[in-house]
Amino acid sequence: MKSKKTFIPSLFTAFNIFCGYLAILKILDGSYITACWLVFVAAIFDALDGRLARFMNTPSDFGVEFDSLADIISFGVAPSVLLYHIYFNQMGILGIIVSFSPLI
Repeated sequence: MKSKKTFIPSLFTAFNIFCGYLAILKILDGSYITACWLVFVAAIFDALDGRLARFMNTPSDFGVEFDSLADIISFGVAPSVLLYHIYFNQMGILGIIVSFSPLI
């Protein structure tokens, strides 16, 4: 029964990752406002997954690592790509380095 409970917070984390991935695709299409909203929705899923895991008493090492991966995608890669596409794409290697900073 515990494995079924563990699935629910991980599903929210998967939605977080999906929102981050979709935000990156929207950035590449030039839909910057939509991408920003998707990062915002990812933040909601990020807040809910940990709370659900604690509420359901199902925290796990996998869940912690999976959440870290989601954070990298939604709050590291997506904002870095957004910054690069909007502000720094004309600056060459310097633009790449500066837009890389949210990922760090």
